Amino acid sequence: MDFIRYNTTLKASGKEYKKIVFWNRFLRNPAELILSWLPAVISIILICMKMFNTYLAFFYAASFCYPLYIFLIQFKNSVNYHLKHRDPSESAPCTMTLTEKSIMAEIPEYELIHTYDWNDFTTAYDKYGYYMFFKENKMIVMLRKADMSSEQLAEAPAYIKRNLNLNKCRVLF
Repeated sequence: MDFIRYNTTLKASGKEYKKIVFWNRFLRNPAELILSWLPAVISIILICMKMFNTYLAFFYAASFCYPLYIFLIQFKNSVNYHLKHRDPSESAPCTMTLTEKSIMAEIPEYELIHTYDWNDFTTAYDKYGYYMFFKENKMIVMLRKADMSSEQLAEAPAYIKRNLNLNKCRVLF
């Protein structure tokens, strides 16, 4: 195949988006996950060592509430805010074209064309029904596999690996 072309949207939405953002924020780079739970783990250790008084009780309560706040309130609100306020072109129908030089996203409704050069990517993932391409820590483009034909889906992994600069880009699929 000289190119792969299919119709999709530029970015995920709804539950797919929440799952991908959670993975990207907490699992792909677990530093924030570890740092948010570390005070609670330390509190459990101190309680097991029978270090308990009124002052520490306040610290323990705050340590247990912090990760819950991060996951149940702050994360959910930030995702919902982004979905509500993001550029409407990200949810508009678009045509993705994978060529030997780049990935091109054409969004006719907004008269936009985005071109992503294969050499710009530093990491590529196959997760949650998407091929996701990153430059350092920033997600650049997502390719939704559900919108590809079965022939395109079979050809896509080899096509992507053939066009990525494997000396610069780590491929995790």
